[in-house]
Amino acid sequence: MIFVIHWGHWIFWGFVASVALVCAESIAQGLGLTRLNLPYILGAAVTPDRDHARALGLLMHIFTGWIFSFFYVIAMMFLGGPAWYRGMIIGLAHAFVICVIGFQAMPGIHPRMASETHGPTATRMIEPPGFMGLNYGISTPFAIFVTHAIFGAILGAFYR
Repeated sequence: MIFVIHWGHWIFWGFVASVALVCAESIAQGLGLTRLNLPYILGAAVTPDRDHARALGLLMHIFTGWIFSFFYVIAMMFLGGPAWYRGMIIGLAHAFVICVIGFQAMPGIHPRMASETHGPTATRMIEPPGFMGLNYGISTPFAIFVTHAIFGAILGAFYR
């Protein structure tokens, strides 16, 4: 199977979808659906300064979302081409992997995140997400699934 990536469309719509993802996650946090602040967690992996961590993490999250959008585009091409529902399904699958595998691995990777088995230390003060991110609130998995479905749907609907 041969398919062509439309680079300009991917660059633009991948960026738009990434910004929408970060905005949707911020809205979910602001509405109290979750305490998960992924920009802060990402930024805190590279700096201990809380203010700088949030700003840097915001840029990191948009950039990594943009990179992930490339894999969404490839997956949609393998599934028959871009469509909002294909993007949404890929987003839901991505959210599932994040919730079930990513959150479990995070304390072992993040230099400032406590472990559920060892607890906080002087340098590891960030609460671990726990299974499906439930340590950040009972509706955290819901927020993650919805925000990633939005990300995929935007990419699938507008990438051509």
